[in-house]
Amino acid sequence: MKKFEPYVYVLIPVKDRAQYLFHTLRTCEIQTYNNLRVIVSDDGSSDNTRQVVEAAHSRDSRISYVSPGSNVGMKRNFEFALDHAVQGYVMFLGGDDGLMPGAIERLVQRIDETQVDLITWNPPIYTYPGANSIFGKIKLTRRTQGRYVDSREYLLRQAKVLNYIADEETPMIYVKGAVSVNLISRVRRRSPSGEFYQSPTPDGYSGIVLAGEVTRFWFEDNPITIYGVSPSSQGMAYLSKDEAAKRQSEDFFNKASDNKMANELASQPYSPLISLMTADYLLTASKLQNWPGHFEGIDYTDLLSKSLDELANGLYSTDRIAREIRILINIAKQHGLSDYINKLIDSKWKYIERSDFDGDGANLNAVFIGCNDTFIKNILDAAYFVQSTALLRNKLKVKEIINGIVSSLRYKISARKRLCRMNKYVSELK
Repeated sequence: MKKFEPYVYVLIPVKDRAQYLFHTLRTCEIQTYNNLRVIVSDDGSSDNTRQVVEAAHSRDSRISYVSPGSNVGMKRNFEFALDHAVQGYVMFLGGDDGLMPGAIERLVQRIDETQVDLITWNPPIYTYPGANSIFGKIKLTRRTQGRYVDSREYLLRQAKVLNYIADEETPMIYVKGAVSVNLISRVRRRSPSGEFYQSPTPDGYSGIVLAGEVTRFWFEDNPITIYGVSPSSQGMAYLSKDEAAKRQSEDFFNKASDNKMANELASQPYSPLISLMTADYLLTASKLQNWPGHFEGIDYTDLLSKSLDELANGLYSTDRIAREIRILINIAKQHGLSDYINKLIDSKWKYIERSDFDGDGANLNAVFIGCNDTFIKNILDAAYFVQSTALLRNKLKVKEIINGIVSSLRYKISARKRLCRMNKYVSELK
């Protein structure tokens, strides 16, 4: 039987992230899988992005540079990159994310074993110094079992919870999933424009629309990638009070101005609120021709409440809130909920501004490791560290500990077995 060795495309759409992209590409270079293709799609960077990619290509011919032109925007850059994946499987990384050591070999093996077109996982997170962290940090999430996920149950859950980003089973192909190129083509055929992406934010939309194309997909317990969070990350720009970050997010809003949210969301401009994005992904996917996905209708009172809760928590700076409240008011008006949203706004408290947790810590689902006084300085260092901790955690399972104790006792007992009296060797001296 012929060995299963499909092409795997890792697409990296970037703009002005050369200092982080260098380390991202190093995580690609250490992969041992021959049919790997890494394509960096550069949206007209003003830094030395092209030189970084060309230097990586000189070391590893699997890495290549392409460009859709200058300043085409995130959505168009993602679509352009996707055009280069012509067979096999495909996934996306950001310019500050990374692959885990040996990841692509493991990914191909699991796809072969499960026979799925769509696979997802829950990546650890490395935060670079300067991105809501002084020295950098790593977040390790609680490991769960590998399993098949029922797509219908997943979509029903998203319509109720409205939080795609907090759901470890979200099969988005940006950093936390991979999909067959055939499935991408199927979605494109449903679109009037022939494009895969119908949302200005490509990450979560891919997870929703692809989940609807299959009856089930696989959740892999051993992550293939590691998230990187850097000062240049778009998600950081939404939350930061820094003037450069504000300009970055305003630039994104302007580029996305022609791509409004769904009619049911009053055709409002793009919003970074997770609840609104999740609802928009669901509603947008449902309008594709004969899309087989299914979910119950959106509860708009719940949507407004969840969205306002996001704004009230301390992660959004005060000068970012008015824009989002205006969007929520317009959505409420369309659904006859103006009185409801006004009362809701009056009842909510805005919490004090805060940044993400920094340093060592833990909660029920994750462990946080501060990177001060460690060797961890970039995404490649973090990937090796996470791999080492995973090996250690496997060794610290109860079964493995018991096996280790038994092996040690056996060794100790075998070392005490009597061979002969020592006076035997005295006689040999004669």
